[in-house]
Amino acid sequence: MLRRSHIRSLLLTSACLAWLAPAFAQTADPVEAPSPAPQQEDTEARQKTVVVRGQFIPDEKRSTSEVSSLIDESDFQLQGDSNAAGALARVAGIATADDQFIYVRGLNERYSSALLNGSPLPSPAPLRRVAPLDLFPTSALKSVLVQKTYSPNLPGEFGGGLVDLRTKAIPDHRFLTIGGGFSFDSETTLQHGLLYDGSDTDYLGIDDGARDRPSLADGLTRDFGQQLTDNSSLLVLQKGEIGPNVETSLTAGDRYDVSSDLSVGILGAFGYSNKWQTRVGERALAFDQAGELAEQYRVDRKSTENTVGMNGLAVLGFDLFDNHQITFTGLITRSTDKEGRTVQGINNEGVDLRTDALEWFERQLWTTQVLGEHVFPDLLGLEIEWRGSYSEALRNAPYQLSNQYAVLPDGSFRLNTSPAANRIQFSRVDDDTTDFGIDFTLPLARGGAACRYFCEIELKAGYAYVENDRVAESIIYNIEGTGATDGLNRLDYIYNYIFANGLGNVSQVVGPQFPPYYRATLETDAGYVGADIQLTPYIRAAIGARYEKSIQAVDVLTDLKDLTGNVVEGVNESEDLLPAFTLTWNPVEDIQVRGGYSETITRPQFRELAPPEFVDTETDLNFVGNPYLKNAAIKNYDIRAEYYFARDQFATFGVFYKELENPIEEFLVSLEPVRTSFINVPSAKLYGFEIEYEQKLPMQRWTGWSFFDSRDLQIKTNYTWSDSEIDANGDVAINAGSPLFPVRGLTPAAGRIEDGRRLQGQSEHLFNLQIGLLNEEAGSELNLLVNYVSDRIRTGEFVARGVPAFTEQPPTRIDLVWNKSFGGDGTDYEFSLNIENILGEGYQAYQELNGDRVDIDTYDEGTVFSFGLKRKF
Repeated sequence: MLRRSHIRSLLLTSACLAWLAPAFAQTADPVEAPSPAPQQEDTEARQKTVVVRGQFIPDEKRSTSEVSSLIDESDFQLQGDSNAAGALARVAGIATADDQFIYVRGLNERYSSALLNGSPLPSPAPLRRVAPLDLFPTSALKSVLVQKTYSPNLPGEFGGGLVDLRTKAIPDHRFLTIGGGFSFDSETTLQHGLLYDGSDTDYLGIDDGARDRPSLADGLTRDFGQQLTDNSSLLVLQKGEIGPNVETSLTAGDRYDVSSDLSVGILGAFGYSNKWQTRVGERALAFDQAGELAEQYRVDRKSTENTVGMNGLAVLGFDLFDNHQITFTGLITRSTDKEGRTVQGINNEGVDLRTDALEWFERQLWTTQVLGEHVFPDLLGLEIEWRGSYSEALRNAPYQLSNQYAVLPDGSFRLNTSPAANRIQFSRVDDDTTDFGIDFTLPLARGGAACRYFCEIELKAGYAYVENDRVAESIIYNIEGTGATDGLNRLDYIYNYIFANGLGNVSQVVGPQFPPYYRATLETDAGYVGADIQLTPYIRAAIGARYEKSIQAVDVLTDLKDLTGNVVEGVNESEDLLPAFTLTWNPVEDIQVRGGYSETITRPQFRELAPPEFVDTETDLNFVGNPYLKNAAIKNYDIRAEYYFARDQFATFGVFYKELENPIEEFLVSLEPVRTSFINVPSAKLYGFEIEYEQKLPMQRWTGWSFFDSRDLQIKTNYTWSDSEIDANGDVAINAGSPLFPVRGLTPAAGRIEDGRRLQGQSEHLFNLQIGLLNEEAGSELNLLVNYVSDRIRTGEFVARGVPAFTEQPPTRIDLVWNKSFGGDGTDYEFSLNIENILGEGYQAYQELNGDRVDIDTYDEGTVFSFGLKRKF
């Protein structure tokens, strides 16, 4: 385990390296500035200063006032990350949750947005409207931009940051790359795991129809129950040996110059992966008893999850007359989780029970998009960019089986006879997004080289329309009549017996707590204006505002086809004017200082507005929505200093502060079962600072050692400290009725959530360190990577019952990545070796009270050894 003393040492090392950056910078290769043309003496002096000052500041950093981070294909390779979520965990101020979602500057995923080439994405995650970023393989991406300060050309739903995933562009020449690899997990590979057969095409992540729900033509008859349980491949949990993980990819492209005015480019990519992970751990729950934590129950948990991923990308682009480009992009990405899980222990009533679950979750997202970029030199250089896209996301769980057994004194098991003990659930979420946007930029310049003030002005304006629609269903059946099956052990025999002998029965779980359907929509119209002004040769300002009008609605239904069955509607309608102002100052040489202020919002997610109950199988928590949630309003303040002492080498320091009005927090509302809901906390504040440092050190010149003749040492590190505080003084709106018959009620916030505690998902410390040894002559890159995230609140407390919040501690990651390229037969090869989670740290969630701590959710994670080979033609 990486102790806190080790973390402090790493942070101290990072700070020392940043402090020594100016000294190291003197060893970097100098870049000479071009000599100015002969002019009058004062103009010549000014122009010479302009050229020298800021010579190392990248163009994209010089021309924008926003705080942003960019990672590209070279970073993906150096870090060895296979998907966007993993790659973003290395960025300053960003942490990941569930290896899918990002937390930016201490704000959880609800405060972030994800775009694909500038277009919003739907989400297949039933509890979130943000797309899970593990769906996007780095093999299909050119780069990922993270913008941490708001600008009016972006969606106004912006709190922590915005992620823009940029797919590979059309190539400049013909190429073909084929890759493959395999990996071993020390906790999973060649170990015994929990398996079940499923369908014949499960290895593709596609069900062949075996999990389809039988016809309900004759109602819930015994015949229906027999059809529901007649496939033993979906019922029997087995133990078996787990093989290695495998993956393969192919990317190809070409460019055709049809004429001097027309070029056509095409690109295609495909990827497949098949991975396994076994988790062994415990789950528990504790409550306050006379100022000390007392366990209510503790159970053992073991699961094996098989994740199959497939993705495909197609890009067709046209370059017209040097100033116009149109690009068509199609992307489909899919991830299927097949899991066998068993939980055993004594419940809060003192009964020893075992619950087995066999599950199948399909997540899929596909998008079609067309982008246009046009420059009109005869219209003062007017630039027009437009986009249109349609995307669909799917989350399908066609057959989730859960069975409960009583553990008898002799250690044998008997199928439980209680009505809710044995269930089969069918659930599906369909989410689609339609997007259209257009942006205008008019660059104006005056005065030439002698100009002192307001020499460059960019006027900006644009419009965007987004419609996001969702349909969700959850159908649950109880299997009853299992009491007359003593002596039968296998589950398929039990179900066959009870239905064949007329003993079994199937009932659908319905009623006020479990309405089966909901529909949701979010429609947003937005327009913005702004100006980017070069006030002086060294001061640049950006000012603008965005107007958004939106309506968000959730309908709970008993029948999707008969809308007259609508029994409740949650509506959230708003009009918002969102200003933004940023200032960038280049005071001396290669130093930039940025400051900014903006106002943004964040909306409730669909599932948070929907009153029906939903079970999260990852945490075994039940969620209940609140139809009376409203938007949170955020005021953002940022200051950041950047020092660029060589090309792509820099040190930065930034401070941020956020005021949140009505932020949405999750809290516990019951223990039997463990159930959570959501409220608008009256207010909160968040503040912190970020440090980044990147440099390539010519160690041979610095040390004189011959070992470094052709090697450079590259150091990248960042650290973020943040804190937050909730103000629970005031009343909050809750659902005082049932999911089907909600009643708006007001209750003191302090009775639901602890005043003064941190925001959900906020970590005090985020730290990344990357140390690389680069040998360009040998085509070798060796990198050691460290990622540390301190503890954060996963779920809020239950104030009325004295149950503390659930706090999680993500594992500290130390990885080693080695890439080696070599040639042969006129082709290039690239070999990679990754060792992930070298310390073998696992996941921990706990409750804490007055110095007492009880672990409530823990599991081991293994060290993963990965080997890969690519061939480039």
